[in-house]
Amino acid sequence: MFVVHAKQKSFPGQCLQTQETSMENLWHRRYGYINCKSITTMQKNKMVKGLPTFKDFTGICEVCNYGKQHRDNIPKESHWRASKKLELVHSDLCGPISPMSNGGKRYLLVFVDDYLRKTWIYLLTKKGETFEIFKCFKNLVEKEAQKAICTLRTDRGGEFTSQQFNQFCMEQGIKRQLTVAFSPFQNGVAERRN
Repeated sequence: MFVVHAKQKSFPGQCLQTQETSMENLWHRRYGYINCKSITTMQKNKMVKGLPTFKDFTGICEVCNYGKQHRDNIPKESHWRASKKLELVHSDLCGPISPMSNGGKRYLLVFVDDYLRKTWIYLLTKKGETFEIFKCFKNLVEKEAQKAICTLRTDRGGEFTSQQFNQFCMEQGIKRQLTVAFSPFQNGVAERRN
């Protein structure tokens, strides 16, 4: 196990400075975080001039442990799909798009019904229009389908997480599903429409 002993020294005009005294950690880092078995082999075979001999070199390194962590595979298909209209609506805002449209629109707001995969696209001039467009969209589709929107799945963009937007959804009984940051695949239905 690496034990790093730090000595703190203060110099005029500087804050504290740390200095590592662990030779095992130093050589481990010098060789690009090579594993302890390889360093032991280099010692035994005298492959490196000036490489000191280490006692009890186990080679547990915090940086190496972080590097070995992995993310689970992205599922190829959804485990759950809506069984009726407007049970789940996916939404995403795309933009700013360059060049802007002839009407001066720079953003695309996409709504997708999970059951039918029917898509509604609205063009916006600025992000701040998202809430008003959502209210219009809600009125349109609920009258058309004669059902209420049950769940809205969006990313964590500020246009979807404002106090006003959250309050409206709470009053209307719309459940919110917010995706995890930096995980666009969780809202893949709307992302693919972009």
